[in-house]
Amino acid sequence: MNDFVPLRIISDYSFLQSGLTMERIKTGIQKNEYYGLGLCDIGVMYGVPAFVKVAEELSRPYIIGMEIIVNDDVLCLYVQNEIGYRHLMKLTTAINSQTFSEQLLKDYCEGLICIIETSNDKFKAAFQEDKEKLNRLLYQYDALFKNNFYLGISVTSKEEVKYANEIRNFLDNHPYRSVAFPKIRYLKSDDAIVLAIAEAIAKEDKDEVLKEKSLIGQDYFMTYKNYSKIYTTNEIATTKAILDSVNFSFHQKRGELMRFPVSNSSENLKLLCEESLKNKGLNQFEIYKKRLSYEVETISKLGYADYFLIVQDFISYAKNNRILVGPGRGSAAGSLVSYLLDITEIDPIKEELQFERFLNPFRQTMPDIDIDFMDISRNDVVEYVREKYGNSRVANIVTYQTIQAKQSLRDIGRVYNYPTRHIDLLSKRLSNPKLSLKESYKQLPEFRKLVDSDDYFLTIVSLASKIEGLIRQNGLHPAGVILNNGPLEEVLPLTTDFAGHYISQYELNYLEDQGFLKIDFLSLRNLTTIAYCVDLINEGKDQPIIDKFNIPFNDNGVFNLIASNQTMGIFQLESSGIKRAISLLKPSCFDDVVALLALYRPGPMDSIPSYGRRKEGKEAITYDDPCLEPILKSTYGIIVYQEQVNEIARTMAGFSMAEADLFRRAISKKDAEQFANNERLFIQGSLKNGHEEKVARKVFETIRKFADYAFNKSHASVYAVITCRTAFLKLHYPLQFYAAILETASGTSDTKFNEYVSEMKKRDIKIISPHINLSSKSFKISEGGLLFPLNAIKGINNILVDNILTERNDKPFSDFFDFVSRMYQNKLTEEQLTKLIDAGCFDCFTASRASLRATIKSALQYAELTYQDNGQLNIGFSPYLAPYIIEQKDDPLENLEKEYEVLGMMLSSNPLHYKQHLLVEKEVTPIVEAKQTNKAKIAGLIRAIKKINTKKGTTMAFVKLLDETDEMEIIVFPVLYAEAVSLLEKNNLVVCEIKRDRRDEETTFIANNITPLEDEIYE
Repeated sequence: MNDFVPLRIISDYSFLQSGLTMERIKTGIQKNEYYGLGLCDIGVMYGVPAFVKVAEELSRPYIIGMEIIVNDDVLCLYVQNEIGYRHLMKLTTAINSQTFSEQLLKDYCEGLICIIETSNDKFKAAFQEDKEKLNRLLYQYDALFKNNFYLGISVTSKEEVKYANEIRNFLDNHPYRSVAFPKIRYLKSDDAIVLAIAEAIAKEDKDEVLKEKSLIGQDYFMTYKNYSKIYTTNEIATTKAILDSVNFSFHQKRGELMRFPVSNSSENLKLLCEESLKNKGLNQFEIYKKRLSYEVETISKLGYADYFLIVQDFISYAKNNRILVGPGRGSAAGSLVSYLLDITEIDPIKEELQFERFLNPFRQTMPDIDIDFMDISRNDVVEYVREKYGNSRVANIVTYQTIQAKQSLRDIGRVYNYPTRHIDLLSKRLSNPKLSLKESYKQLPEFRKLVDSDDYFLTIVSLASKIEGLIRQNGLHPAGVILNNGPLEEVLPLTTDFAGHYISQYELNYLEDQGFLKIDFLSLRNLTTIAYCVDLINEGKDQPIIDKFNIPFNDNGVFNLIASNQTMGIFQLESSGIKRAISLLKPSCFDDVVALLALYRPGPMDSIPSYGRRKEGKEAITYDDPCLEPILKSTYGIIVYQEQVNEIARTMAGFSMAEADLFRRAISKKDAEQFANNERLFIQGSLKNGHEEKVARKVFETIRKFADYAFNKSHASVYAVITCRTAFLKLHYPLQFYAAILETASGTSDTKFNEYVSEMKKRDIKIISPHINLSSKSFKISEGGLLFPLNAIKGINNILVDNILTERNDKPFSDFFDFVSRMYQNKLTEEQLTKLIDAGCFDCFTASRASLRATIKSALQYAELTYQDNGQLNIGFSPYLAPYIIEQKDDPLENLEKEYEVLGMMLSSNPLHYKQHLLVEKEVTPIVEAKQTNKAKIAGLIRAIKKINTKKGTTMAFVKLLDETDEMEIIVFPVLYAEAVSLLEKNNLVVCEIKRDRRDEETTFIANNITPLEDEIYE
């Protein structure tokens, strides 16, 4: 190990200004055996936690700093002690919230070491032109930092050797110190291209700029020997001296749990819970009083009373403001206190949920209460928290977005100006987004084949791999918010968003380690669906029919609906996989739904068939020991829940519940030493309780198998409540339910939307084509069906819809020309008008759609001539006051295709409408359902055919088939293409037997057979 310390390592946390990931930094330090390492990112402290982790893994001392610019002086500020760390955090916060000033540097200079860069243009100019003026500036900095001030010498060329010597001569006559200060931004000299590409991405430069940059650079980790040739012995020694002067530990608990504004939070928590216990009629039961006393005592002892009061307060705010809140989430539902504070809605004693699974007095980690809110109102609740506790005490949490495989290809394509089609060829073969380019080359044959086919593609991939993994930008944690009892700028580096709200510069893991209170405010679209559905149910009623905060969920009809697999739109039950699980498990009560949600995951889902058979009495239920029957009876002898593992450990081995939860966690972590120790304790405890060793070992082996797979019953239970509530609404209020589900599904995939519509059709619930005088901005119940909204038409924006509704409020549109004339002043375009026609909005005016399309130009001309800028009728152009429709006959198929393009479905008719008897006869599966199967027979209209020639000179095709539910592209390989070529014409109706093919994690559908639906083409 040598005495050199690279003080100015710039990491990729200085977004696109460095080619150094933390792993590359680690490699550079190890390879060159430096004494220690220093981080100096540009204006930010984003990388500090990851950098400290690297230093600790290397067992090297470290120093953390940040580069700032003051009056064009480049200053690198380093933390010498805790005061300096807190001051650096304040400075970066000010820089990133645009409040930095020179005065702030003077206010927060204590505890910081300052190194001024001497290689920038301003310093060089001052050095050459006015050394006395420069000396006065240096003197001020030296005085400000109380002799913790240095001149950083950086040498990257022969010219700079001369310049560095001139500075050294200057320092011989002045009282300032110099330090070796190379800027390090990439690992090896030939990695300069990585930095060049990153900078080009940031500046959106093209390949001409890259060509001007040298591919060999000097900002890399050099050997000590090379540094010794460039810098003086004293300058190198000073790097170590600066690092040795540091007296700072990054690992301190700087966060402080927010205090709720009451005089005694523990006493307040107790009183609220006791009052709720009485109101719920539970205070007469000793088991509840005992459990409450234990929980309150544990919560208060661990210092979390304020936490519960804070959560209870903002949930109460949400409910008082008609914001629907989820019934709970995660292990918090195991707490009676949570239930009594209305944080959760499941009685944990009745449902046999465990407090220790949530908060274990032996496990010193903060409890985690996550809350679901309606997605459209989640931010309102967060804003309430900011207003109550102060913006300075609340912050969102940063995340970092790295350049992934596909993004790296796109970036290389852009900066080197490679054709998009070539980048797409490579990207389409990256079928597994979890794999890096290197891993994809090894594991994905199609990708490897293309890369190996030409050096051109190899070059693109090689360049892309150099930037892959670099941090590209920051983002926001989707739910996490941190709260602190004091101002966050005192204990955390921050940035701000456009609204001035704080965002932490450190990621979630560090924040939790440092004792910051994190709460997840989660957005759940299903809650918005429920709220909207209830609003529709209660619309126009004197008294609400149903309360959205108290929807029944334990309803036999609900379980029958679920068991029948009519689960589209029902929370957690929409996938084809869980529908298969439902068929096996056949839920008939709430507990079955809870078990279904817990079992439907990799691993435990293997138990679903056995669960179903045991439930039906087709498989024997056995217990390794009689004491297990009360624990496992509800799940037919199968371990499904983590709570069951805990209860087994408590019952058999005599563990306390807190010990049992630690036991389960240790088993699931698969640490060999802990595993052996826990096995020994379990066996000893079981023997002490009178169980045979053979039985104890067998039970332990069963626990070992299921401990890692068993699910949190608390979470499954509260989510089952949402499942059953959505099912209740679907069962009893189908029109309102489908209106809500389609409304909130807007913006999701067309496939999902079409699945909802397909199920509606099976239930004889129709969707009515949009109507220019009746449709609004949401699905409306009309004539026993749902009226399609105007803003769901593709290409029709909300501004236009608002203008239509405003204009229509005065009086309905009387005809096509009346609409065009009145809307012309709102900048109605020809394209928008065409889409409204294609959607069927003007079918109410009797003219054919073809006629209306032909009349668009004359209608717009009429509107232009008959209205002045103020919208008044201009009678001076009387020849245009009597327009007429240009009559043309509709092409039914053209209408349907255009309708499909703008609505994503066909509402007025469909090409298979009069062929239903043939579809039944040929046992055809709707396309929307066929997409979820491995094999199916589908029928549809051929919308498009793309023919390609194979390397063998044969022809194959990609054929798009459309039925009333969805569209599917099928692959027709050469042999079948030759057989069916006469059928493969646009607008033909065909029946196709398909199979799913999954290669490199990409799903396609291959045709095995193609026949005509009948001997005629759709007319």
